Amino acid sequence: MIKNNDYKAGDRLPSLSELSEMFEVGKPTVREALSVLAATGVLEIRHGSGIFLREPITVPFHNVAAQLQVEKVEGENLIHWLEYRRAVESEAARLAAKRRNELDLQAIAEAKSGYEEDHLQGKTNSEWDYHFHQRIALATHNPVFSQAVTPSFEAFKNYFALSLKQSLAIPTRREMAAKEHQLIFEAIKKGDALAAQNAMIKHIDNTVKKVKLLCDI
Repeated sequence: MIKNNDYKAGDRLPSLSELSEMFEVGKPTVREALSVLAATGVLEIRHGSGIFLREPITVPFHNVAAQLQVEKVEGENLIHWLEYRRAVESEAARLAAKRRNELDLQAIAEAKSGYEEDHLQGKTNSEWDYHFHQRIALATHNPVFSQAVTPSFEAFKNYFALSLKQSLAIPTRREMAAKEHQLIFEAIKKGDALAAQNAMIKHIDNTVKKVKLLCDI
């Protein structure tokens, strides 16, 4: 609907009920979709007024992230990316703890549970790990932040998969990573911004240590 240019910036979109009927899905599904679009700066939800399409926000370093998507990842490049993640995601966790709502918590919890289930089944490359971190970024409800971080994760999927696979090659790392995710989630749920930030820093620092060990860096 938006991609087809049916609406322009400033236009009022159909109501929640109307969208539910148009797409033949339940209101909770529509509400969650609207929440994500609002978090990424596509929409503005004005309570009592309606849902409006926003002006697009241009984030110039999207192109930088896209250029870093490569087929082959060397150990040192992986460490560079993890350092980037440490800086960005620790702030994302801090903001998410301050601004998250119930839908955000449900989305993060779903990703956390999916990650745990994958590892119970012995999988070493879980898409849910990617979604866990992505949904924390969305929970910041900062349009510029969300647009900067989410496409970056998409571009960095090759890095993300490799860092996870390498760090989990050490058996105890699986259980440790699951516990770290739990601590991050609990801090965000409690609204403890400092604890969420520190938990994320510790989580990524531990990944860096394991990758350095495996890559002999």
